[in-house]
Amino acid sequence: MKIIYTNISPVTNAYTNLNHIYYLKKQNPKKVYLCIWDNFVFEHPVFEKGLDYTKNKTQKLQENVEVLEKLMTSLNMDYKIIYLSEAMDRLLKNSEFSSILQRILSRFKIENLRKGFEIEYIPFNQISLSKINYIISDYLIAMNLPELFPELCPTAPNYYLTSERFRIFQKEIISYLSTTYLKYEPPKPIFVRKVPVIISDKEEIPSIEMSKEKINDIIKSHYENKKISEKERSDLIEVFSPVLRFLRLSKTKKKFIEQVSEGLYDYFSKIQKIIQKQNSKERIRSLFISNKKEFERQIKPLNDIKLEILKLCNGTNSSLDISKKTGINLSTISTYFNYLKNQGLITGNRKPKRAVDSIVINLKEMS
Repeated sequence: MKIIYTNISPVTNAYTNLNHIYYLKKQNPKKVYLCIWDNFVFEHPVFEKGLDYTKNKTQKLQENVEVLEKLMTSLNMDYKIIYLSEAMDRLLKNSEFSSILQRILSRFKIENLRKGFEIEYIPFNQISLSKINYIISDYLIAMNLPELFPELCPTAPNYYLTSERFRIFQKEIISYLSTTYLKYEPPKPIFVRKVPVIISDKEEIPSIEMSKEKINDIIKSHYENKKISEKERSDLIEVFSPVLRFLRLSKTKKKFIEQVSEGLYDYFSKIQKIIQKQNSKERIRSLFISNKKEFERQIKPLNDIKLEILKLCNGTNSSLDISKKTGINLSTISTYFNYLKNQGLITGNRKPKRAVDSIVINLKEMS
């Protein structure tokens, strides 16, 4: 059974991210675990630049994630979403995994990273030190997913779909894990290959949110002083082929730029039509308890009455509704609503919803 773990950084809904989903579909996975690199997205200047006064960072990221989810739904993919910030929090709270991460990081030298500049199409010069940490952490998360997210993942992923950038880190990471840590088999890397990255000097990649003029400006600036090979033309056609079946690209640079601009705009327009018909899944939210202090504060006080109220907090019941259904005094319901809201377990709406669907207690690290 092909269980694939993969990651995406949806700074924007760039064609590279949309292609990642189509490439994932080609692998015929039985199950997909998609890790959203929210840490990296929030650090990225292009994401910050794209915010407007009506949305905060979390809302904007969620919009971008929903596009990917709707595309996966349209492709009939069985997927679960996790977020890197939560996954790293769980990873680092585990003393064994944290120690392994530090030991792997200590094996890398600047000299190792120079090979990254030789990888075709990858803008390796823009990689940050924090991203190196994320890359290594991400693979450890993939390998230990059943232990870190037991509520989502009963069986370890056996494949790890990622950018070719991972080739720089693969040998050191997997060789270390294979000889010193054998609870789970390291998942086999699958590389998303032959994806020309069109990027401006401001690190902007053509995306679904952009106007036709903006897309054209980025493509012009990218190819202005660059020779276009026959291979790159062929690879671009392949990237767009799941959506644009009859794209042709000229050998004349001016005409090539026009065709890529037109093609990308058409590509985004068709994907917009696909996703407008889809609904994304509601995320499974978990409360992760890793020490006695958290247990004492959030779990121990959950008596039978609070649990019964939590069960009925599904977004359709008011305090009066829950009082009638349980026979519990309305003033008691209101008092417990306030408690559960302050604990972060329900929303503050008139008809509250649970903010978590499951509670995970890490007994191994409980201190």
